[in-house]
Amino acid sequence: MKKTLKDFGIKIGKFERGPRNLITDVPGVLVGNYTLTEDSDRGIFRTGITAILPHPGSIYKERVFAAHFVLNGFGKSTGLVQIAETGMLETPVLITSTLNVGKVWDALVRYTIEKEENVMTLNPVVMECNDSRVNEAQKRPLGYEQVREALEGASEEFELGCVGAATGMATFGFKSGLGSSSRVVENFTVGVLAVPNFGRREDFAESNGPETTPGSIIIVVATDAPLIPNQLRRIATRAALAIPMVGGRSTQGSGDIALAFSNAVKIPRNTEGPLLNIKYIPDDSKLFQKLLDATIDAAKESIIDSLLLGCDVEGRDGKEWKAANTDEILKKLL
Repeated sequence: MKKTLKDFGIKIGKFERGPRNLITDVPGVLVGNYTLTEDSDRGIFRTGITAILPHPGSIYKERVFAAHFVLNGFGKSTGLVQIAETGMLETPVLITSTLNVGKVWDALVRYTIEKEENVMTLNPVVMECNDSRVNEAQKRPLGYEQVREALEGASEEFELGCVGAATGMATFGFKSGLGSSSRVVENFTVGVLAVPNFGRREDFAESNGPETTPGSIIIVVATDAPLIPNQLRRIATRAALAIPMVGGRSTQGSGDIALAFSNAVKIPRNTEGPLLNIKYIPDDSKLFQKLLDATIDAAKESIIDSLLLGCDVEGRDGKEWKAANTDEILKKLL
């Protein structure tokens, strides 16, 4: 059985992990995966969907504050423009394969229309990394049923490793997986989920291995700390700092994007009265600085765990993708 940093007794940073060491340690956050591993006449598929729900209620009716940061923008994520404008997230966050973004976006629209009344506008957030090195991505096998399964299967407990959106991902030329970690900061929790697909082999270690094409990384940060959008943008920025800490160079073709949200405040779609009473942590407080620091630690651990939880896979065209050696990971990245 694959081990994480926690299993090895290795700690990153000064803050304690949450009880599961998952993004779902943030109360209310749920995660679901749909994994497709198939060898058939349809194709060679190593792909999937990961769904992150900010809270278990109607996200369309009870939106949450959110923000994002783009380290390098060679990405096809949807919904980020409206988040930048309004500072609010109104759908689950779905992560999938690059060429499947349109079909997943359409499925999320359909699913929301079926669940909610009188949907006249919607900002679906679908993020992506390109799994076409491992998966026959051009055949685009993911659609409504797969999105529905990921959303309706979301829970506090979920699988890590070569599942969901990370099924076809590779990092530093090694087969990587889904990583997650959390930190407890006073009375609040910061949780991170990472889908890494970036890095050249030579950026990780001197190696005679195959030359690799760098890819992307998606990082999602959740917290129950009451933060407003400009603070969440700063949180997302700190998550991106973990990328160079593990050797990423944010190359020309990388879509390196972090999204952060807080579910401490739920903003109703239809409000009565002109004002909402919202409390938030001041920027210059020691607590806010701790949240920034904890985000970096959890993001770094999520990325390292994604490598530790990698698996050997035979992908498209019969190519073998090997997981990185555990000792090499620990020596290089710690």
